[in-house]
Amino acid sequence: MPGKKGKGKGKGKGKGKKKKSKKGMLENPGDVVKRLQRVYIAQCQAKNTVVSPDLKKFLKDCFEDNRLAVKFILEPIPGFEDPELTNVQLDPLILAIRAERFKYIKELHVWDIPLKHADVANLALMMEKGPYPISRLELIDCSVESYAAERLLRNCVGLTSITTLSLDYNEIGDSGCIGICKGLMKNETMISLSLCYCGLGVQSGTVLGQVVSTTAIREVYLNGNNLEAEGVSELIRLAVDHAETESYHRGQEAMKKADEEALALLAEKERSRVRTAFDEPGSKPSSAKSSKSGKKKKKKGKKKKSKEPPGPPPKGPLIYKLHVADNGIDMYGKGSTYAPIIAMRLFRTLVENSACLQELDLDDNLIGDLGGREIMEGLKARKENGLDGVKVAVTHRMNGDTFGEIMKLGSGLNKKKKKKGKGKKKKKK
Repeated sequence: MPGKKGKGKGKGKGKGKKKKSKKGMLENPGDVVKRLQRVYIAQCQAKNTVVSPDLKKFLKDCFEDNRLAVKFILEPIPGFEDPELTNVQLDPLILAIRAERFKYIKELHVWDIPLKHADVANLALMMEKGPYPISRLELIDCSVESYAAERLLRNCVGLTSITTLSLDYNEIGDSGCIGICKGLMKNETMISLSLCYCGLGVQSGTVLGQVVSTTAIREVYLNGNNLEAEGVSELIRLAVDHAETESYHRGQEAMKKADEEALALLAEKERSRVRTAFDEPGSKPSSAKSSKSGKKKKKKGKKKKSKEPPGPPPKGPLIYKLHVADNGIDMYGKGSTYAPIIAMRLFRTLVENSACLQELDLDDNLIGDLGGREIMEGLKARKENGLDGVKVAVTHRMNGDTFGEIMKLGSGLNKKKKKKGKGKKKKKK
């Protein structure tokens, strides 16, 4: 009888293993990234700009590890000087992504690279027209002007994936903020907005308040502007009204629940009364019979429910994180001495009643002893109402006991780091 053929063990030894492609992809992730890198370098040569060494190394690491590049960071080369080439630019990367239709990008961070209106417009067109699901966009200290910022978010309906936007350290002013808010009113996915050190004034507080109250934005970072007490009050006014309404409904629900529990307790006492001589021996209470008869056998082999994709975040005046440090909330702005106290009373109501509030940064604002006391009383009332704690930061320039109590009740706030050498222009007092 002829022997069985072997399974071919040892066959093909020494040959390299093929890189597996991800599910749904026709090519290996490493090959896709390598081709993007090649096109990016070619675009830099065509535009006479230097290739970003950090981005080049990152793409090389992704190719070697056979993984997709989803987070792109661009920043200039420090002290770069060349008579022919310019420093790192954004445009070659945008052209490379569009040429390769690289639809795997999720985050784009551009730091300290001056952007012209044409650069911002090209970026906006890429996000609006192409299949590029960018969820986080940062253009920090890029000299973005007001009309360029407005162009970025002009067609916000087309930006169906973006959730986080940061334009810190760009002097867009009130006009730029108004233009941004026009676009954001049509967006349904944005949840975090950062406009720190952007030269915003009182007018920006009003338009931002309308956006926060009617969209899904719930994290707002506005440190280093000049909203003053009036602008900050307009920013949170509708959120304060909503928090008071929610607190009233919670109180009504708690009273209703307490009444239902009291009725249930009385009914239980009635069922467990002492048996009389007329009760049949060995009989069980009717409640036990009904509970036993009401039990149904569990069917085996339950069908698994198919997971539905998550819908858009909820809209409305829901503020989770609000950072308004160094915004001129003091007695020198409009409204004089009483303006910071009136603003802090609104913040007290928000802290006391808002169940979703997590962080509140009021540092570097001279709110005074009375303003600090309002925040302290709000934190105490929040604790008595049984709501989750909120992290709070205030200036130490107030009564020591008040400041200590605020730090005790609202500690743990991690603040954004301020860029070295950057800050807002102080107003004359």
